Amino acid sequence: MKKVLILILVMAFSTTVFSQTMPSLTTDDVTKAGVETLSKENPELDNQIKEALQKDEGLQKETINYLKENPDTANALTKIIADNKDSIDGVMKSILGDSQLTTAAIDYISNNPEMLSKVMKIVGM
Repeated sequence: MKKVLILILVMAFSTTVFSQTMPSLTTDDVTKAGVETLSKENPELDNQIKEALQKDEGLQKETINYLKENPDTANALTKIIADNKDSIDGVMKSILGDSQLTTAAIDYISNNPEMLSKVMKIVGM
């Protein structure tokens, strides 16, 4: 009787262990983990992103478009664009002068592997 009970317990345990599904790891998960590691390992990443935003017009345009589409920053950016008469350099200087917009831009770039790669190329890394 004890042997049958032990056998049933072992079978029940093995069934529950093997019936659980393991989460799969996707490329996006690996990329996101790499970006987070890079941002934690490089404390000057924010300064490098700001430097790249001042230098590269393509990066500026992509960041401005993101800030236009983001509901949290759209109103502030619309006012900045109107004040600077669509001057990309003026708009970017105003964005970098506003801490909330700067934080939103840095977060967008640091969480986007393609954008972060562009930044690293611009600053020479």
